[in-house]
Amino acid sequence: MDQSIQIVREKSFDLVQNLIQIISLKDKNTLEHSNRVYSLTREWATYMRSRWSWTDLDVSALELAALLHDVGKVGVLDEILQKPGALTPVERDHLEQHSEIGYQMIRDFPGISDIAIGVRHHHERWDGRGYPLGLKDTKIPTISRIINIVDAFDAITSDRPYRKGRSQNEAILELQKEAGRQFDPALVNEFIGFLHARNT
Repeated sequence: MDQSIQIVREKSFDLVQNLIQIISLKDKNTLEHSNRVYSLTREWATYMRSRWSWTDLDVSALELAALLHDVGKVGVLDEILQKPGALTPVERDHLEQHSEIGYQMIRDFPGISDIAIGVRHHHERWDGRGYPLGLKDTKIPTISRIINIVDAFDAITSDRPYRKGRSQNEAILELQKEAGRQFDPALVNEFIGFLHARNT
């Protein structure tokens, strides 16, 4: 990566860290989830690079987008974020605005427009039935497709107010079931390979 871009990103990152702290005050669970998604994404990227894969991917942008993927939840009502049960359709629509809110919040920060795009599209689906724009398969930015998988894995394996987290094996089965529908099937296979290597 160009050194000047890296310097600009580091300055913008300091600003965005303040947004992360706002999330921590608003919803501790979202902050913890964002940190886990960041850490696991970073670990996966390191693994892929060690196998001479993702060599053309901007890993710095990927990692920042993973950390910031839910920053738009600062614009979601507390009663929706912290609701212990299922959301109504209206509440679900409101929650789904968080990816667009996050994009709007950070898109003008110097040097991170590609990170903002990654944040915007992390809930797009491989089959085109995601949001906010209904992008399909490879039209979804690679960064977003990667975060989508890690985000879902963490959501499945983490405790929520209304349910206990499921096991890694159960999460893998869910990812495999949704490969080609919600998730990029090739990336699902790579993620599962990473998880198996991680546990050996």
